[in-house]
Amino acid sequence: MDLDAFTLFERHINPGLAGLLRFTGLDRVESHAEGPYVWDTQGKRYLDFLGLYGTLNLGHRHPKVVEAVKRQLDRMPMSVRVLVSEPTARLAAKLAEITPEGLEMVFFGNSGAEAVEAAIKLARAYTGKPGIVTTQGGFHGKTMGALSLTPKPEYQDPARPLLPGVKVVPYGDLEALEAAIDEETAAVIVEPVQGEGGIRVPPEGYLRGVRELTREKGVLMIADEVQTGLGRTGRLFGVDWEGVSPDLMTLAKALGAG
Repeated sequence: MDLDAFTLFERHINPGLAGLLRFTGLDRVESHAEGPYVWDTQGKRYLDFLGLYGTLNLGHRHPKVVEAVKRQLDRMPMSVRVLVSEPTARLAAKLAEITPEGLEMVFFGNSGAEAVEAAIKLARAYTGKPGIVTTQGGFHGKTMGALSLTPKPEYQDPARPLLPGVKVVPYGDLEALEAAIDEETAAVIVEPVQGEGGIRVPPEGYLRGVRELTREKGVLMIADEVQTGLGRTGRLFGVDWEGVSPDLMTLAKALGAG
């Protein structure tokens, strides 16, 4: 018997989520999408307020995005990596142009969590120190290093032991941050606005204070702009509201548009 997609999802991917979807009446299978709307296989239309957690800044299947993807597929689907990729080089140059002053080098990965992993490695390699300070309520991903910076017991506990050398301070508290930085600290990672933490906007001057404090202490500032970047706060980047130039910035989601 040919089983329906929902049954296959429940059986082979995530039984718990399938149960929650059934309980909330969303035990449907998506069919197609356009702009701000998604349709299920029964023809019901939904207004998509989620937007893949900030990935779809331009909505589903924006014609310019679709055309660009098709054009590149007709040319070559993926770089061979032994020759220089023109689209990759031009994108890196554009990112260097639009990001805050001082951010000139680009590392490309596959996800926001991978960007955070790269930032951890770069900070440790540059400073020669292991410690990272993160914030309560912060979310930076679920791969091992990124998970270590995401202080949520339901995510962390099943995967322990995590990356050592991580300290957690309250979001928006500069005094606590200053007390947490020591001679082993490589970097401080912070979201300009906390996403999963509850759409929490920090006190005015907080990001500027983090920047000044990290400079004073000789540690790096990592701005996690995976959710806030590329216009989602009303400016191109969340740190732009306080004129801050971090040492490292992580981008994803809207950068790839799915």
